[in-house]
Amino acid sequence: MKKSIALVFGALFLFSAAQAAVTVTRDGKTAKYENGSTVTVTGQSAAVVNYNGVKISVPAGSAVTITENADGSVRITGTNVAGVKVGSNTVSASGPVSFSVSPKTNAITVNRGTLVVQNASGRTTTVAAGSSYSGAAAEATASSVPAFVNEAVLGENTVSQQATQDVEETLSPSSPRN
Repeated sequence: MKKSIALVFGALFLFSAAQAAVTVTRDGKTAKYENGSTVTVTGQSAAVVNYNGVKISVPAGSAVTITENADGSVRITGTNVAGVKVGSNTVSASGPVSFSVSPKTNAITVNRGTLVVQNASGRTTTVAAGSSYSGAAAEATASSVPAFVNEAVLGENTVSQQATQDVEETLSPSSPRN
């Protein structure tokens, strides 16, 4: 009788552990939480969070709150975040920031604030609210121009800047001569 009760409780424990999609490892100890839980990691010591397949390493000194969005993406919020590793990217932000990570594509979408993303090869990209970042180790790309930037004016301004630069090079006495 005791063996069967122990077996039932052991099976229930293993089943509940298998269902846990959120794990937090800190100081060699792993805590498991149910899928959809909100996890707050404070900056006392480094921690590694695995949330629905997204690995998030939070160094000592940074504090973040991690939760799940309705679409299944992982939302990370914090203030003055420094050196947080999300997958193979390292992110930092001055001031409050909120961003989401897709477990399927590892794309980062900034919801609030400005995020500095450094990929595995060291390339750094600044991503503003309303923009997304997806990059491999070899290349980094930021997509979608923020809503307040008029793309037509941006194109005209670029042409104007290039024309000004060409004139300055032509008229400059220090420019190289053929």
